[in-house]
Amino acid sequence: MGDVRSCGWARIALLTAVWISCAAGIAAQGPSENPAQACAAKNQTNAATVGAYVFTAYKSSDGACVTVANGGTTVYSKSVDSFETFTLGQPDDAQDNIAAIPNGADVTGRGQPDMVVSLYTGGAHCCSIHYVFELGPQFKLLATLNDADDDLAHFESEPDGRYDYVTGDWTFGYWPTCFACSPSEVVLLRWTDDKNGGGFHLDLGRMKKPAPTTAEWNKDLSAAQKVVAAGDADSIGTTMWQTVLDLLYSDNSQAAWKFIDALGPKAQQAPLPTLADFCGLLKTSPYWPDLQPTLADTPHACANAPLKPSNGG
Repeated sequence: MGDVRSCGWARIALLTAVWISCAAGIAAQGPSENPAQACAAKNQTNAATVGAYVFTAYKSSDGACVTVANGGTTVYSKSVDSFETFTLGQPDDAQDNIAAIPNGADVTGRGQPDMVVSLYTGGAHCCSIHYVFELGPQFKLLATLNDADDDLAHFESEPDGRYDYVTGDWTFGYWPTCFACSPSEVVLLRWTDDKNGGGFHLDLGRMKKPAPTTAEWNKDLSAAQKVVAAGDADSIGTTMWQTVLDLLYSDNSQAAWKFIDALGPKAQQAPLPTLADFCGLLKTSPYWPDLQPTLADTPHACANAPLKPSNGG
């Protein structure tokens, strides 16, 4: 039925594999080491000049490094271990249908040029981290977007001339059993100014979808009913709970509760997880503060579910 937060929610996000932090209004600072020393033994892999700022990426067998300089003075630097690689800007990726973003594009809508630098972390469930630098009127690291298990996160231009950040909610990784058995959701984030100085929040208008058609409803219900009948805890996440998650994120919460009811009590009997299990984990999502106000007629079992630690991943 369907298929990306600001600093104030960082404590919630630490409970999950996905977190987003921001540094709006704070001048960017790198590690305490001397940038020249940190990058001296590394090979330059790329450089980009955006206005008065020169971004340079380095890589060697013992790590990677990125620096930002203005008039020959380093204003930001960061070094990481050998598994990681920095990419300057957002290049075109035709294979995954990702369009290039021009260096200096205003990806936040704040009316200032921005530069995106991504870090590919490698390792299990390899992922990416995107750093958004605002270049005027004062240089700052405006936001850090950590994509956990999503290595295809990217900025995407929208018809209204703004940019959305496309990533995923991987809160349910390894729930209820294995990683491949987990529900997940493609989410769109857009910069929004708020009382905390601003941050990337769910673009709920772009994520909204029509209610499922009868044919779509019956297809998903039939698939979930077979899994419930078999008591298949490995498949329940990608059938029943994936459908529920899709409905919640597309502003169809009442249909989500109706879908759960249609599957009956057996759908929440051991070894299958309950609605409280699902909601207890959903509440740890970094997107919960945006999502919660859109939910209508939330069942008691969900509204009162205690926070549930993630299975990890």
